[in-house]
Amino acid sequence: MSDVTDLLQQLVAIPSVSGEEDAIATFLQRWFEARGLAVHRSDRNLSVTVGQGDRRLLLNSHLDVVPPGLGWLTDPFEPILRDGKLVGRGSNDAKASVAAMACAMVELSHAPLLGQVVFAATCEEETGRNGLEKFLPELGSFDAAVVGEPTGLNPAVAQNGLLILELTAHGVAGHAARPYLADNPIERAARDIAKIIRLDWQPVNPHVGPMTLAVTQIDAGHSHNVIPAACRMVVDIRTIPEIPSEKVVERIREFVESEVWVRSDRLVPAHTPAGAAILKAVEAAIPDCKPFGSPTMSDWAHLTGIPALKLGPGISDVSHTANEWVALPMVERAVGGYARIARRLFEA
Repeated sequence: MSDVTDLLQQLVAIPSVSGEEDAIATFLQRWFEARGLAVHRSDRNLSVTVGQGDRRLLLNSHLDVVPPGLGWLTDPFEPILRDGKLVGRGSNDAKASVAAMACAMVELSHAPLLGQVVFAATCEEETGRNGLEKFLPELGSFDAAVVGEPTGLNPAVAQNGLLILELTAHGVAGHAARPYLADNPIERAARDIAKIIRLDWQPVNPHVGPMTLAVTQIDAGHSHNVIPAACRMVVDIRTIPEIPSEKVVERIREFVESEVWVRSDRLVPAHTPAGAAILKAVEAAIPDCKPFGSPTMSDWAHLTGIPALKLGPGISDVSHTANEWVALPMVERAVGGYARIARRLFEA
């Protein structure tokens, strides 16, 4: 068994649902220290640095996983090796990236580097604010970054942002038998939903396509015979760099009768700058890779101002599913890929 497969097995065997990453962080800290690498630990986040020089590359991936859910044929935290795959919660998203980056750091520590590589293994990527968002100021500045997520070892050069809105339609409560004496906010909410889902958003991003909007939650009423006083809706919007969040909010407010409140706009869209050295390094290190746009969120959202991209072993469609798996040959390939990316970047 290779070092990266062995490490991945051990990582998957440690349950690390968001908020419960202390055990896996401690394990990884000891794993690095056993290989002679110093670890900086902050809560459930840790970092390791190799190389010397002024140029700095960040490798980052997350230790947390989503809850297992239903539909598993095996224990989700008992890694199973089968037909060249490893099955288990977090195997694909994103412990394969964690394992490959960790092994790449060991490989890079054995030869001189023309710059510094920092690997940050962080918590609460799936939910929470105590991971990379909080840890990044402790790590210093960077010239480039690679975020480890399941991309099939193809570089994601654009990523949607996330804007969450709450719309509240206000009305007047009353008896369902006398609707003419009330003002039904559910009807107002229905009109608003019909309006906003028909809105056309331009321009379109060349990598991730159009901005998308979906009403994902509706909450109103407590009894079948009472017209409620309010109806609340949650709108999930996957933003693109070309359309600022404030413009989205402004336009929706123009069209709806409901009150609009911004629940979250901190996860901004991200893209790799044209001609970025990090993309050139990836294309040199993994010649058959194909840049693409990713609709899924990641900690890339917190790397504003740093030329970055998202790249790792695994397939995004498998993330968060029952019987999650990752192809081990791709994980093996990722170790050398990450190491070559660092060397190519510093040689440019």
